[in-house]
Amino acid sequence: MPIEVAAAPNVDAETREEYRSLYRKILGGLGEEANFIVVLTGGSEPEILAAAGDYNIILAWPHYNSLPAALEASAALKEAGRFAHVVQLEGPGAEPPRDKLERLLRVVDLLRRPPRLGLVGSPNRWLVASWLRGKPDVVIDEGEVYARSVERDGADVAERLVKGAERSDFSARDLAPIAAYAKALAERASGLDGITLGCWCFDFEEVRKRGWTPCISLALLNDWGVTATCEGDVRALYSAVVLRRLSGRPSWISNVNKIYDWGLLLTHDGAPPSFGKYAVVPRMATKAAAALRVTVEPGRPATLLRVSGDLKRALLLRGVTAEGERVEACSTQIAVRLTVGSGRDVLRAGLGNHLAFVLDDVYEEARLYLEHLGAQVIP
Repeated sequence: MPIEVAAAPNVDAETREEYRSLYRKILGGLGEEANFIVVLTGGSEPEILAAAGDYNIILAWPHYNSLPAALEASAALKEAGRFAHVVQLEGPGAEPPRDKLERLLRVVDLLRRPPRLGLVGSPNRWLVASWLRGKPDVVIDEGEVYARSVERDGADVAERLVKGAERSDFSARDLAPIAAYAKALAERASGLDGITLGCWCFDFEEVRKRGWTPCISLALLNDWGVTATCEGDVRALYSAVVLRRLSGRPSWISNVNKIYDWGLLLTHDGAPPSFGKYAVVPRMATKAAAALRVTVEPGRPATLLRVSGDLKRALLLRGVTAEGERVEACSTQIAVRLTVGSGRDVLRAGLGNHLAFVLDDVYEEARLYLEHLGAQVIP
């Protein structure tokens, strides 16, 4: 791990090496994604710039004008197009919050390795504002995935899903083809950060032929570590992948079905089972197998994101899950009380329907990432 020390010219070599050795121990095991620069004093700005790489985490404290020097140098690095973020410590030798550093390194990893996305089939016809510049990276033939799924056995996964449900309107045998389809999708997603599926959820003839819809397939994939979203919405998939990689937890996308003064009501089928207690219920409209009605307990942190097609704007919200009403819509319905942003911002942003979200607070990390890309973050 690159660890540099920056100080005023009058600071001797022995002191510099003392702090370099100390922070090498403190930061041990964090990985190689970024340069760490420990700022000892003011007047160190030229040394900070000389030690900097493309991705920099600068550690500074309130004493000896360390923090002012870090802020000045950070501004210069950002203006030069390099990533720089200042973390304030309590004083010389103090340990930084490791969780914060780990999340910052996820930001750096996301910048160094941009999301690779796959589109299975083609976007559903009602998606008219869901393209994303330069994406997808891979287009996957849906018929090929379906053919592979027929050769897979999903009984084991289906049995666990039914066993874990509060209630199931379908047997494990009913759900086995859906689980097999998830396995086939997971195989084709190898090497990708995520996939989005143009699905047949409202194609009554296709539902009649297959006897099921893939909502639960996608829900399973998200709990297996593959970000998977529906309808072929590449913009929403990108947003979900960003949140997943920053958090390390499953993300999902939902329709914005109602806007309140205090927040949003999000609805969709296919939320990951790990989000909460769940029931297996018929799909809306077609009544086919199957959807998950997941109940998310109130009070959980949430970060919500949707990017524009050119990545020049991004709607980024923070909130907590709340008690909410039910409306005539998809099975999983989650109310979010917003603490950063408002329902009006969703209307003003005008970036489309699906909001990606993760049940975690990664708002600051997502903002850092988006701003480094040059996006205007709303609000």
